[in-house]
This record gives sequence, C-alpha cells and structure tokens, in this order.
Amino acid sequence: MKQLLRLLKYAKPYMALFIIAILVVISLTFVTLLPPQIVRSAVNNYITNDGLPTSERFSGIFKMAVYFIISTSLIFVFEYISILITTYLGGKIVYDIRRDLFRHVLKLPMSFFDKHPSGQITTRIANDTQNVMEFFTSVVTSVFNDLFLLTGVIIMMLSVSKNLFLNISFVFPVLIVAMLLFRYFDLKAYRTVRTSISKVNAYLAEHIAGMPVVKLFNAEDFERKEFDKVNKDLYNARIKQMYVFAIFRPTVSTLYRLAIAAIIWMGAKYIILRTLNFGDLYAFIAYLELFMKPLEDLSEKYDIIQNTVASAEKIFTLMDEEEEHFGAENGKREIEKGVVEFKNVWFRYNEERWILKDINLKFEPGKLIAVVGETGAGKTSIMNLVNGMYRLQKGKILIDNLELEKYNIHYLRKNISAVPQDVVLFSGSLLDNVRLFHKEISEEEVIEALKKVYVWDLIERLPKGLKTEIIERGKGISAGERQLIALARSVLFDAKIFILDEATSNIDVQTEERIQKAVRKLSKEKTVVMIAHRLATVVSADVIFVIHDGKVVEKGTHKELMKKKGMYYKLYEVQFKK
Repeated sequence: MKQLLRLLKYAKPYMALFIIAILVVISLTFVTLLPPQIVRSAVNNYITNDGLPTSERFSGIFKMAVYFIISTSLIFVFEYISILITTYLGGKIVYDIRRDLFRHVLKLPMSFFDKHPSGQITTRIANDTQNVMEFFTSVVTSVFNDLFLLTGVIIMMLSVSKNLFLNISFVFPVLIVAMLLFRYFDLKAYRTVRTSISKVNAYLAEHIAGMPVVKLFNAEDFERKEFDKVNKDLYNARIKQMYVFAIFRPTVSTLYRLAIAAIIWMGAKYIILRTLNFGDLYAFIAYLELFMKPLEDLSEKYDIIQNTVASAEKIFTLMDEEEEHFGAENGKREIEKGVVEFKNVWFRYNEERWILKDINLKFEPGKLIAVVGETGAGKTSIMNLVNGMYRLQKGKILIDNLELEKYNIHYLRKNISAVPQDVVLFSGSLLDNVRLFHKEISEEEVIEALKKVYVWDLIERLPKGLKTEIIERGKGISAGERQLIALARSVLFDAKIFILDEATSNIDVQTEERIQKAVRKLSKEKTVVMIAHRLATVVSADVIFVIHDGKVVEKGTHKELMKKKGMYYKLYEVQFKK
C-alpha cells in the first residue's frame, strides 16, 4: 500500500479526469446490471404470461428487445469512454514518472554508476515504468468497476431471491480464502520475475557493448552458456508465477460450476413450488455469471498490481538514491585563472584501500603539466577529484585559492574539461557532438574550435563533413579523431582547466602530433594537465609529477627527473629499453 499510495501521488494533477473516469465507471456498472433484468421482465411478463393477448405479448417482447439493444449500446459507449480516459491518464502519469526518474539519475554521483550496471538502470526507466502504466490504464478504474459491479450483483441477486442467494453463499468464503492465498504467492513470484528481468537486461547491455572482445577471443560459446543461465533463471521465475495463476483460475471456474449446479437444483425446486419464475432463474444465473466475471478480473488485476508493486519498489529505490552534492548552492560559479592546488589530499573509492595518500600538487596556467605513473597509481583519480566527480576524505583542493566545496560544482564543471581515454560520442551529427546539442552555438564557432585543435581538415574530408551521422558511441570514427573532437568540444566551451587522461595511448603518431601541438598551444593561456603512462607524450612538459602507490614521489622536468635516476628514470628505462 505504501508503494501504491506513493505512486498515486503522480495522479494528483489529473484528479479531475479520474473523477470523470469513476463517474463513467459507475454509469457503466448501472447499465451492465440492466440486461438480465430486461430479459427477466420479458420472460415473466410476456413470454410465459398466457393471460395476455398474443399481440400484446409480441409488442412487449419487442419493447424489451429495444431496451436490451439500448442497454448494450450504452455499455459499449461507456466502456469506450472509460478506456480512452484511462489510457490517456496512464500515458501522462508514466511520462511524468519517467521524466522525474531520468532527471534524478542525471543528478546521481559517479559512485552510484560504479556500483550499478547500466542495464539495470535502463530496466528501471523503460520496463518498470511500463508496468506502472499498465496499472493506471488497466487497474485503477477497473477495480472500481469490479467492486461496484460485485455490490450491484449481490443487491440484484437478493432482490430476485433471498433464499436462492443463501443456498449458494458457501461459494463466497472459499473464494475469499483462495484470493488471500493467491495474493501471498503471487507477490513472491512477481518479485523474483522482476529481479530476473533486471539481470537479463544488465547482462545484455554489458556483453553486447563488449562484442568486439567476444569475437576477438572466440568467446561466443562461453557467452551463449552464460546467457542461457540468466535466461533460464527468468524462465523458471515466469513458470513459478504461471503455476500460481494456473491454480487460481481453475479454482474459480470450479466454484462457478458448483454454484450453477446448486442454482439449477434449488431453482427447479422453487419453480415447482411456484415461489420462483423462469425469468427469475435466468436472471439469477446471469447475475452469477456477472459476479464471477469481476472476480476473475480482480485476480488478473491483482496480478498486475503485484507486478506494479514490484516495479514501484525498484523505481522508488532508485528515486531515493542520494543525489550528488554540488557544493555550495550559492557558491562561486566561475574560474578566473585556473590554478589548482592539492593540499594533503587523501582519497579512496571504498573502505578497502587508499588510492591517493597525502597528495600535494599544484597546476597553473602557462605551463604544460604532466602526471605520470604506472597503471593503478591513482592518476585518473586526480582528474575525478578536480572536476568534483568524487569527494575526497581528507585534505583540501583549492581552485584559485578557494576550496572546491565553496564553488557551485554544477557550474564549476563548465570551466573544467576532461578528455578521457575512451571518448563517448552520442548518436547524432558530428556538429551536435562537438557543441553537445546546444543549438545556440553556430556552425562557424564549431569550425573555429575544430581548427584550433588541428582537426578541421580531417572533418572536411568526410563526405558529409560536420553533417556526418555518428552511430552508437562513435563507432566508425577512429580513437584519435574522437580525442580531437573531445578536445575541440572543450575549446568551444572555453574551459579554463583541461585534463587529458591517457589521451594519446591508443592513437597513431600523426594524430598524437596534432594533439601535442594543440595542447602546447592551449597551455599558454589555460591550465593543461596531461595524465599518461606513456612517457614519450610528456617529455616536453614543463612540470612532471610522478605518482607511485598513491603518492607524489618526484617532480621536475624530463631532464631533471632523468638525472635523479629515481622512479621516473625506471619507468623511462622500462619503456625505452631495447
């Protein structure tokens, strides 16, 4: 109920439509109860009434037939209006939930994405919200309809024959017990199903993205077996849920047949005793059928409710994740010079080990700065701390002599540009990827930024130039071109601080030369930091910091560090030893 009530809060803006939908449902219930009464009246008053003249009997039967057609037509109209309103409501509410959920995901810290696979998050936003839509379109007003109909049917059955109603009342407590048992087992089954679906989606997202590795190492057989395992889990969960539903439906059908048998047996006795008419018996059987329909419908709706509850739990668990802390809301928004200073900084991603230990660094404009070290030394973590993706545990990070936390980090990131090793490009044109879909930025400004990083001539050679369409993650564009596009993106947005994380590790010599040239030019006015383990890319840097085991162990130019014959010298010797 807690999950459903929270879900229903999204229906508040559409309360007027809900009221209209409920009024339509009440009208639908009323007209649904009319046909058995019309047939009852036709049988008792005209078909079996030998006291009336034949012409009057036919006239009455015709009149009842007209009433029957009118009532069934009204049922069609009210059902159509009900479906129209509920479908519209479901679509609008789920649109709002998806919008809020994705907006919330955008505000989550990077540490959240480190722990949760992208396939799982996709399931929450796409699949689970779809289940919620089914709840609003198929359940909310339908439950009112079913409850009103059950109440109306009981009243009608009592009005037809109290004795006959009491004779079949044994069915109702059995149905209640069956519903309670169904509710318990169905909830457990649906939770397992939702978890299994999430695992399948997460597996697919991860392994389809890694398809080049799968094919390169001929791992197709392994992938098939692994997918079969998660797929089998989902299959088994669905089968268990089906068993629960398969037991309940025949139970209801059996009780219905028993009730019909009881009605025919007892009804025949009452007709012989002349305390019941044929029309009354027909109406009673018709109302029993109407009574069973909402019961079966409620069991199906309960299925959807359990599915919705399971999905809502997962949606609201994601929505309750703590949002990223953006520092001081009213803090400073602009970087003026771009001087970055680490003072006794300690950092770790988890409780297991420190990644950075008592780090002291200073980056400033006008110098090309490099941070080098072996893999796992903590180089990338420095980048993640400067742009506020993660928060340090001890020490201070100052930007222009002001603590990082005193900036509004959301705006601070507009002044800091990071070019990662694996540059992500989005589906769309090259133009949109450089200006990141900011339509207010002109094509001329984009071209100027591309020229500054010496990549415009490469773009110009493409058949469609800037209009070239990018497919998923930039497939079809070389690693070096992606790096240069990311660098152009940074130049376009006039960042004050540039951090290149292994930007030249997977590219050819010509592209590396372009990047080096662009970086040297940028470093004259901006703060430029090159993070690398390939020392060939940093020999011309003005200042080189050497990181080892999370600590700054050396600092100086290439020549100075080679003379010391310390950690830098060892790294250089390993890489260039022949």
